[in-house]
Amino acid sequence: MFKHLHGGNLEKAIKKYGISSDEIIDFSANINPLGFSPKTKEAIIKNLDRLSHYPDPECKEAKKEISHYFKIDYENIVLGNGSTELIYLIVQTLKPKKVLILIPTFYEYEKASNNYNASIKFYKLIERQEFSISINEIISHLAGIDLVFLCNPNNPTGTFFHREEILILVKEIQRRKIFLVLDEAFIDLHEKESFVREVKNYDYLIVLRSLTKFYGLPGLRIGFGAGSPKLIKELEIQKIPWSVNYLAQIAVREILQDEKFISKSKSFLLEEKEFLYRGLSNIERLKVYKPSANFVFIKLLGSISSEKLQDQLGRKGILIRDCSNFRGLEKGKFIRVAVRTRKENIKLLKEIKSIL
Repeated sequence: MFKHLHGGNLEKAIKKYGISSDEIIDFSANINPLGFSPKTKEAIIKNLDRLSHYPDPECKEAKKEISHYFKIDYENIVLGNGSTELIYLIVQTLKPKKVLILIPTFYEYEKASNNYNASIKFYKLIERQEFSISINEIISHLAGIDLVFLCNPNNPTGTFFHREEILILVKEIQRRKIFLVLDEAFIDLHEKESFVREVKNYDYLIVLRSLTKFYGLPGLRIGFGAGSPKLIKELEIQKIPWSVNYLAQIAVREILQDEKFISKSKSFLLEEKEFLYRGLSNIERLKVYKPSANFVFIKLLGSISSEKLQDQLGRKGILIRDCSNFRGLEKGKFIRVAVRTRKENIKLLKEIKSIL
């Protein structure tokens, strides 16, 4: 059985390397290094007493805030315990017989499909083509497919499709009555490219958004899906009651109103993304792929393996993502690092240079 582990496992790192959490710099998880909005923290503390009550199962106030911020209708929104819950919910509800997944990509598409007995057609992105693919190439593989998972920007490769390209695919899946799950978990730095407002025009399009990565709240687990009112109703029927806790619902309302924090985070991440990309590109024996999100995808060209580099950096308190267990990638050759603060990025560059 194919085994997959995610990044961001601090407890495992603490136990393995015998260091405290304060000594760890986590480049393995793609989370906003600025943390989360101070206003959100104040609201969470203020509402702690409400934990003795059940959360709103319909997430009405959170949905209203998402509707206002993303300019989509209330009826087009479903909230989940992270967008990952919604991946499983979609497959459970739609019951596709055959799913198309471009690899390497986020593993939970595969696991959810397997959990509900869907047959999977994997299409491998080619390294010599920089892991890019044309929309027409995807369309050529749609025969017999019921549902397509597409991560944009893709995790871990950073492959990115612009709106005009996605539109071609969306029109085609609509014509063929094939569902497209467009996972935009990392699109925050390209908000104008998002397709979230287009769901009102297409019955077979589902857009997923994370509200934890860019907003620095992975521990609260919150994300949403956008789709046609009919599809959203079907998802809500199948959804587990109270899966979105009270504090997560409070956080949604606060983070989307904190325009200052959102603007600061975007400027910060764009600047540090370029700094880290340029710094890594200047290190010999690394092939660095141009990032389209708040992480950088890298191939190791020397003799050191990704596992060994991960271990040596881990002993110095630096966690990176070994991509060996992404289906479709050569084992031992690829890593992914998140964008962090300038001081932390400089430390990563220094330590990688030292090891290589």
